[in-house]
Amino acid sequence: MREGAVLDGRYRLIEAIGAGGFGQVWAAHDPKIDRLVAVKVLTGDAGSSRQVARFAREAAVAGGLSHPNIVTVHDFGSTTHNGQPCAYLVMELLPGKPLSAVLKAGRLPLPKALSVAACVADALKAAHDADLTHRDIKPSNIIIRSNGKATVVDFGITKGSDERHDVTTTGVLIGTPAYMAPEALAGTFDHRSDLYSLGCVLYEMVTGRRPFTGTSWHLVNQHIKEQPVPLRTLRPDAPVELERFVDRLLAKDPAQRPASAGKVRDVLKEINDRHFGAAPPSRGKDIATEVLVTRAEATNGAIIPLRITAHNACPACATRTDEKAAQSCTTCKGEGRIVREQHTYKVRIPAGLKDGQEVRIRELGGPGNNGGAPGDMYVTVHVVD
Repeated sequence: MREGAVLDGRYRLIEAIGAGGFGQVWAAHDPKIDRLVAVKVLTGDAGSSRQVARFAREAAVAGGLSHPNIVTVHDFGSTTHNGQPCAYLVMELLPGKPLSAVLKAGRLPLPKALSVAACVADALKAAHDADLTHRDIKPSNIIIRSNGKATVVDFGITKGSDERHDVTTTGVLIGTPAYMAPEALAGTFDHRSDLYSLGCVLYEMVTGRRPFTGTSWHLVNQHIKEQPVPLRTLRPDAPVELERFVDRLLAKDPAQRPASAGKVRDVLKEINDRHFGAAPPSRGKDIATEVLVTRAEATNGAIIPLRITAHNACPACATRTDEKAAQSCTTCKGEGRIVREQHTYKVRIPAGLKDGQEVRIRELGGPGNNGGAPGDMYVTVHVVD
């Protein structure tokens, strides 16, 4: 393909704006409705029915998703150019550049990283609600627009519930290993695999490096068995709750990741508002709890799991004045409150503790507001035989 070429008698190619294993993306002009568009042109083995099917699938999938953070697809076709078969996909021309290009200048400001990740999560929510898994979330598939918003592109290897549209090949690794979830590396995908990939991208935006940087099978082994360098080791000014949330996104077990892309979007926006909003920063509340340890643990010290549960007032019986009716509430079972969220932390108990002694654990208390530091946790230790 060359500048000035006219594709399928309609799209005049202006300049190449991207390239990949599939071929090239061109800025082009569509005279039929007088607008600029982006045209992805399949090169190489363009005659392959599987390659053309992948393009057709991308057109069908992305074309069926109407969302401000998902690229709009206008047209798909196949033709002959200079005697060679050619498949192409016509999309909106996005004013901006890939996140991969933005990251070449270094890590992003924290509010920007959170905002971009929230946009991607919102796009994934729309795809997941349509029972589609993207399977290749990575910086080059995220366009940072001139207005600062992020748009997800390349739905060519999307997985849906309709097996007729699965154009992947058995035994071929589908996706980009640097951003793939452990289960995806074994060929198993669901919506939580996309959330892991988003966690990898968010980690890179915040720290300036990928969570895992091995090569070939070493990289695969890292995703499956190793933990990345703690986020705040590389970015000390990052909020503690952001580090914890990224850890959840990068959990090896999909069941330990957030339940949905919508939840991810909401948490990211909450962290952004709390730490980088207009209000002044304030320190989070201290919390108190208790824990049972054995005499050996108290004497020698230990790392123990500690579950913290946050509650909300029960919405079903909070306004009831009849005490008997409240006690029979089937929502909260008479407790007057429901669990909002639970987290289990591994905390270090120092050696030489006595029964009833209190231990202070920094920054495991309530979250700070608008950039304020988290509160502390005060743990009263009870020694049991």
